[in-house]
Amino acid sequence: MSLAFQSNIFTKSNLVYIPLTITIVHTLNFIVNSPLSIWQEFPPKLPNSIYSSIFFTPFLLFMSLTFEPIQTRKRFYTLLSLALIFISIPLSFRKENYPRTLQNPFVALGAIYGLKMLLFLKINRFYQNSKNSKEFKPFLWTLFNWRLDSFIISPKSNEKKNSLIIKSPTTSQINKKLINRFIIIIAKFLIFELAHFFSTKFEIEIPEKAYQVRLIEFFTKGIPFITIPLILQSLNFIVLIYTWLSLNYDIPNIFIAIFFRFFIHSTSKKNDQKLFLIQSGFLTPSEYVSLKEWIITLLFNTNHMFNEPWMTSSPRDFWSNRWHLMFSEIFKELGYLPVRNFFVSFFPRKIANIMGILGAFCISSILHEYFIIGQFDIWTGEHFFFFMIHGVIIILWEIVFGYENKNYDTKIKRFLKWILMAIIYLLVLPAFVEPMRRKLDDQLGYRY
Repeated sequence: MSLAFQSNIFTKSNLVYIPLTITIVHTLNFIVNSPLSIWQEFPPKLPNSIYSSIFFTPFLLFMSLTFEPIQTRKRFYTLLSLALIFISIPLSFRKENYPRTLQNPFVALGAIYGLKMLLFLKINRFYQNSKNSKEFKPFLWTLFNWRLDSFIISPKSNEKKNSLIIKSPTTSQINKKLINRFIIIIAKFLIFELAHFFSTKFEIEIPEKAYQVRLIEFFTKGIPFITIPLILQSLNFIVLIYTWLSLNYDIPNIFIAIFFRFFIHSTSKKNDQKLFLIQSGFLTPSEYVSLKEWIITLLFNTNHMFNEPWMTSSPRDFWSNRWHLMFSEIFKELGYLPVRNFFVSFFPRKIANIMGILGAFCISSILHEYFIIGQFDIWTGEHFFFFMIHGVIIILWEIVFGYENKNYDTKIKRFLKWILMAIIYLLVLPAFVEPMRRKLDDQLGYRY
């Protein structure tokens, strides 16, 4: 097979168009040949392969229409419609007609990639400004770049700090990174197993009433809304979630590091892997350079998705800089900035900033309710309460203590703030844990 023919087949567009064609044909074949009785209810009970095809079709269509800039209003609203359809499919098929091994990943993909699609549309609304000269990158190219530049360790004028930035890692640095990651993964896996052991050994019955209902009864009737065992169980569950999510970040990074070590990083002048990636048509020379720089940034110059969250001493620092940084930029772009910019025209900037904070946590609460509804087909409002109350906590915290300034706070003050924040967070933590635990306990033979 000639290299030119390989280049015609092995292109980024074909990586989208070929599966898109297969999914559409597969779906249309089922529609034409299926009995009418299947379509008498909504959503219809579909074979797993058809459900998968319906789920991925709007996603692949979105990618196929974003290889070029969005220069017309018609294309923008077409892409927006595809994004909303993609997000709504797991909610429409949320009933227990499909195995959890299929539905749960679809719910996660629908939420995560749905937000990525909406963020892509916001950033690339070129039709509103024909003179916009911002560099355009297709959605496919930005698919795995979850966070924008805010997660990158910025160079410092200080020479010692500046030495942290690695532009061209050596073979020994790559090998050291791989070894360190393997050790950390093993340690986190052991912590995960230990937390799982405690969760099954010391199970506590979850109250049937929602957390916010019990909280209201506490203030109106004096009925206790929480117990020490419930707090400890919730804390153990958060350790499970933290280690599981962290492992899901670390393990792909290991594979990326291995790919970089053997397919991009080369100790010889002749890099055959580079020639293959470029001559095959998969990457242009500029894209190859961009991919190399992106991997170096991700592996060596990027804060971890969980940046030591247990070390924080303020709510803003916890949510903005330390906990699950994959979504922080999305919440800022889709929640904080739109709401703040709307209110800044009518109210003082401080009020607008407060409303922006609530807007960011509102997007976060909607995302987590999406997970609960899509995975368990329940809605209690506890996740909405949990995240909105954290927005209120940030506002009240900064009214009382002001913005955190570590240069002026003594170690004792930071420790006391850490204690206070830990107490507050532990008291509201069950609102996050209980909806998931309540449903999991109802499923016979299933334990998290």
